[in-house]
Amino acid sequence: MEPILLIEYGHKPYNEIKKGEDCCCNSNDFKGFENYLKKNKLDKVVSFTANGIKANHYVGVVKYKQYQIQILPKLCKDKQNSEKPNEKSDEKIIKNLVYMLSYTKKLDIKITDYANLSKNTNPFLEVLIREYAVSLFDCLKSMTPKNYVREEDNLNYLKGKLNFSKNIRYNCTNKTKFYCEYDEFSKNNILNQLFLFVSKCLYDLSSNNNNKMILSFIINYYCDVDFVRIDKFKADKIRLNRNQELFKRPLNLAKLFIENSSIDLSKNKIENIAIVWDMNVLFEEYICEFIKKHKDKFEIEKICYQKGRRLLRDEKTTYGNTFADAYIEYSNGRIILDTKYKTNNGEINSFSNFDVFQVMTYCDLHNANTAILLYPYSGEEDLKKEDIHKNFIHKFKLNVLNPEKKQPKLLMTAVIDLRTDDLKTNEENIIKQLNCILGEVKECLKQEQE
Repeated sequence: MEPILLIEYGHKPYNEIKKGEDCCCNSNDFKGFENYLKKNKLDKVVSFTANGIKANHYVGVVKYKQYQIQILPKLCKDKQNSEKPNEKSDEKIIKNLVYMLSYTKKLDIKITDYANLSKNTNPFLEVLIREYAVSLFDCLKSMTPKNYVREEDNLNYLKGKLNFSKNIRYNCTNKTKFYCEYDEFSKNNILNQLFLFVSKCLYDLSSNNNNKMILSFIINYYCDVDFVRIDKFKADKIRLNRNQELFKRPLNLAKLFIENSSIDLSKNKIENIAIVWDMNVLFEEYICEFIKKHKDKFEIEKICYQKGRRLLRDEKTTYGNTFADAYIEYSNGRIILDTKYKTNNGEINSFSNFDVFQVMTYCDLHNANTAILLYPYSGEEDLKKEDIHKNFIHKFKLNVLNPEKKQPKLLMTAVIDLRTDDLKTNEENIIKQLNCILGEVKECLKQEQE
């Protein structure tokens, strides 16, 4: 059965999903899939309605037995194909999604072969498999991770220390043998066993010939390593020492596959897998990490992502930890930047009261006088720097005086246009948009001081 391709918040009717050459799916065919999602607390990813399948604000891939659903974000400039993506638009969307994921804390994805990967039956999953395989293969060219592993063996000579209880049991009549315990500096350790196990599972899952070829090289390289089934609890305990830091990227990806998969232990293959990202969190982390990376261009002194502060307190302790998306410091003031992944066409009143209450609470907690609500632009026309400055930055003053400074707090709402064929090559345009927004804030702070 071909993968079901959805765009974020998109809908696909059952009569467009073929389970055979002349047979279409219906709601009863997806009962098992729906139960699997509920059991794994993934029912918010997609919804199975009476008429079809509807995607929500998650992107990624979900595989259950013979069914595969791939959800891509609305990050493609081609608006005509936004609901019914084609091969060309798939490549652009995947390229932009991978670029945004490269700004997340755990992943450092640098895949460049989007065109070939987008032609596969499940392109986004193949991108992740390619990144894991290539990054691990490159690391193994430099070194093989080795650790001291505790071994036990019945030897003809004494090595390490003698295990008295087992020596009496096995060598009571044979005085020429010694049952020893010793540490061996070996590559047959749990880290390499994890890489071997994940590589074999992904080899069966992948349909891309290049991916399968690289994975087969890795499997053959680990021919001296014991094949051990690794679950997410064992994988979570693995720690890298100082000499193994270059394996951080493949280890994070290996854990990603293990933690989000249901593995059939009888067949040593990935039966079900769900690797999804909440677009609210991804948009927030991308914007904050982007500003942090280019903070010199924005003339920012300090930026903190997810800065926490307790909301309530009594005589003994404080309660209710809150986290602002981004806390920014300039030489003349403090700013709270709060991202909202919601539809916004840049009009003056296109925000909710709840967003305002939330960001103003952050201002009080962090003693900031200015707040920014930043939305992704969803209007019809492409957004340029001059348009942002003139029409899409709206300033409001809170209708309550700050009792300390006797001046009202400032709220700004703004939009940023991420709809482009290639986010990576358009970094300068994103910098210009953010510079325009932050520059307006700096100007307001300067006027307050005067």
